[in-house]
Amino acid sequence: MPMITFILPDGTRHPLTYDEDDPSVMHVGVRANLAHLPADCGGQLACATCMVDVAPDWQAKVGPAGPDEADMLSDALGEVPPGRRLSCQIVLDARLDGLVVTLPAKQG
Repeated sequence: MPMITFILPDGTRHPLTYDEDDPSVMHVGVRANLAHLPADCGGQLACATCMVDVAPDWQAKVGPAGPDEADMLSDALGEVPPGRRLSCQIVLDARLDGLVVTLPAKQG
């Protein structure tokens, strides 16, 4: 099965598998009940509480934030760090097998 590694703010690594039934990175993290990933709106692009930092080697494959997501990040943070995405907007497929994301210490 394909895998995503979530890195918590303290550096703890959580490799988690996913399948076709998991629509986004957020769903994988929430299913595992990861700390620092409240995902309050359940993936509706309404809260900015599922932020992740995509590892530099993965940013091109994951792609940039769409306009609505970019606005949400900008509203929540002011200045958006490189690689910051909302995990609910990162759609999973087989090409993201091995993806590494870090959860920030504070969500929007």
